[in-house]
Amino acid sequence: MDYIVCFDIGGTFIKYGLLDQKGHLIIKDKVATPKSDIQKFLPELLVEKIEMLQNDFSIAGIGISTCGLVDHEKGEILFSNNLPNYSGMKLADILFNKFELPVSVENDVKSACLGEMWKGAIRGKRNVVFLTLGTGIGSTIIVDGKIVNGSHNLAGELGHTVIVSDGRVCGCGRKGCYERYAATSALVNDFIEEKKKQGEFVKNISGEEILKLVIEKDSIASTVYKRFIHYLSIGLVNVAHLLNPEAIIIGGGIAEQTDQFILDINAEITKQIMPIYEKGNLVFPSVLGNDAGMYGACFKVLKKLNHLQV
Repeated sequence: MDYIVCFDIGGTFIKYGLLDQKGHLIIKDKVATPKSDIQKFLPELLVEKIEMLQNDFSIAGIGISTCGLVDHEKGEILFSNNLPNYSGMKLADILFNKFELPVSVENDVKSACLGEMWKGAIRGKRNVVFLTLGTGIGSTIIVDGKIVNGSHNLAGELGHTVIVSDGRVCGCGRKGCYERYAATSALVNDFIEEKKKQGEFVKNISGEEILKLVIEKDSIASTVYKRFIHYLSIGLVNVAHLLNPEAIIIGGGIAEQTDQFILDINAEITKQIMPIYEKGNLVFPSVLGNDAGMYGACFKVLKKLNHLQV
């Protein structure tokens, strides 16, 4: 049997795996992302892992899910603020010239969305919005079963829609962006600030840890969390009114922490949404979790090969 080697390239780690043509994840592992001379060391690392897997498996293609803005037709990184000097790398050309195998390169959020469409929470759905909550908010829009890319592959940046006029400064240069209030990093920053007002100084805490404090009825965590859910739901209701999706799928560590998180979002959405749009629960968690990007990368290669077995 032929297999697909897939990578999910992030700012901290590169996850990689081997999938068969039916979408079974046979092997998975991760390695630290190179911190310097990315143009040299990243391709070398990918080549090393592919050659290692070729020793034991017949490889039919290579799938890449990666941070940054991507020209998926050329397999080129248009821009990345997570990896210095990553912008402009022609990943597909580099790997094709080395292995002469089909190569697909796609943005990580779009890849995760494709993975969920193929094997996860979006399976069988045609109108969906997929979000990942982390340092920012990644998002992908699916209409009639197809990802909306826009004229320059830049569509779907919900994180940079404004929900608070003249609000918090965002890294994109605007003020009041959705992700400055509803990303996991916003929850963390708000908690640290509220603690500081009480004379307590918290250096490191995760969104998952804050959710545990909410469950334990910690007053500051509960106050910050309630505000966070309110802001997150504002953006999701905007999405519902604009696109009327069948479902909104949320991925990221915080969404996988507890069922209560999704229940709280749906309850808040019910309060805010126009009654005609209220058709029961709208928001659901990701099914594939951190592996979604690799599944999506595999899916795109199998489409290139024209032998999807679904």
